[in-house]
Amino acid sequence: MPTIDLLVVVPILGFGAFLWVGLFIISRATIQTPLTIISFMGMLAQAAYFFIRVIADTTEQGLQTGLLISRISWWANCIPVAIWFHMSSLVARRGKSKAILTPAVTFFYTAALFLSFIGTFSDLFLDYSGGGLDKGNHVYVGVGAAYEYYMLYLGLVTGGALINLALSFYRLQTGKEITTSAIKTQVGLLAIGAGLFMTGGLMLAFKFKFILNGMPDYVPYGLLLGGLGLFAYAIAQYGMLIEGKDTRRDFAYSFSALLIMNLLYSIVLVLVGLDSPLLGLAVVGLVTLNNALYDWGREILDRLFFSKAEQAARSEARTYATTLASQPVATPEIQSAEPSLAPAIENYVPTPTSEFAIAGKESEKAFNDAVRKGITSLKNPPQLVQSPLLGLKVVERRLKQQGLEDNRLNRAAILKNLLIELVERLRPAENVSYGSTDAWRYYNVLYFPYIREISKKQAYAEARRLAEERRKNGSREPGEIEKVLEWLSDVDEDTYYKWQRRASDTIASILREEEVRLQPSENPQPLSAIERQ
Repeated sequence: MPTIDLLVVVPILGFGAFLWVGLFIISRATIQTPLTIISFMGMLAQAAYFFIRVIADTTEQGLQTGLLISRISWWANCIPVAIWFHMSSLVARRGKSKAILTPAVTFFYTAALFLSFIGTFSDLFLDYSGGGLDKGNHVYVGVGAAYEYYMLYLGLVTGGALINLALSFYRLQTGKEITTSAIKTQVGLLAIGAGLFMTGGLMLAFKFKFILNGMPDYVPYGLLLGGLGLFAYAIAQYGMLIEGKDTRRDFAYSFSALLIMNLLYSIVLVLVGLDSPLLGLAVVGLVTLNNALYDWGREILDRLFFSKAEQAARSEARTYATTLASQPVATPEIQSAEPSLAPAIENYVPTPTSEFAIAGKESEKAFNDAVRKGITSLKNPPQLVQSPLLGLKVVERRLKQQGLEDNRLNRAAILKNLLIELVERLRPAENVSYGSTDAWRYYNVLYFPYIREISKKQAYAEARRLAEERRKNGSREPGEIEKVLEWLSDVDEDTYYKWQRRASDTIASILREEEVRLQPSENPQPLSAIERQ
């Protein structure tokens, strides 16, 4: 029966896990930010570290080849930790500075490159000339005369990352930064993961220098891998929370699928006697890439077999399915100078508001744009389930009042009904169902294109169709809808879109005021006009 060599299995698992997390981050992010890009690079660099460990430690290719691989891959001991520090710096500076590089980040990157160059072309850090095989038949390299300087670098960079995250967690806990409880949790996990990583890395470095045959490797490797794993999970969740998405369920689902597939393939390889570390590494890498890039591969094949319209529909369906795996995140406080609802939308004058935040400061314009996009998505469920408006407190309260399960589908349904109700409240109080006067302009420019699904370009054709149908029925007087559509088709395009913007901004102001009213307070608030409907 084959024995399990943890010093081979652990790096293989680490390679697969970090490769997958990096691809998860980059594929799930709606917009690529410096944090997602640097996190992706950090995960790939860490995956490369474990990949090289397996390649260099195995004796299948010979001792000298293993030593050569160790020499030319020394950079993997320096670069990844500098990227981890960069990630911690981006987390600590969220909302404070748009600078990607700070003096500290630049210093550690420079130090990493310098140490990588020196360690590759000399024996100052590792004594490659004195390398050999240990008791487990793994390739090992002794320490060089300047190894202490590498230990100092490792301690400074990991300690700096830990300080960054600890300070960020402290600011969040003391209320110096407005954010959600979910983000506070992830920053706390980042700090814990960094602490475990720092402890394991330093233990491994000191063990390598002073007590090579003392403490079992499993202890520092366990702390190192556990800390890195916790940090990787937390940074993935943190990045998605910044976008207003809670991907814990999606993360667990996708990782479970990856784990099951890797276990199945590994069991088959062991049963047939193909338990080579290099073969195991190849299988884990291929399964991980297949799991993470499956949808991307399907999009490439779609271009060969489907029309552009079908490609767009299939891509939208895949995005819809992926989005449903995540939960919307509640928005932090939205502040207003005068938090009071107007009695009727048609007489409503928007009040000045300060910047609102969805896991970070965004302008008032961003909220208005989100409302406008939500209205335009009323006829497009795959787009509506991605709306940041799903995290509004008025949506959450309606969800609880109706006793519905908290998921994106139900929140999207509630948001759709809410937006339709607000559009309907733009209807003037007149004794007609539809009108074609200026009083009806805001209602008409939202109702017909997004609820009746008759765009401005289609208005004239639909009016002609109704006129023809009317004449066939022997009626001479145009109907209300026919008059409205003719009126809309005659409106100048610039004016038409200006009316749409004013109408949606009015609805956005109402929603913003409602969010202010629903902020936590000592006295319970009565139901508003929006909630009573």
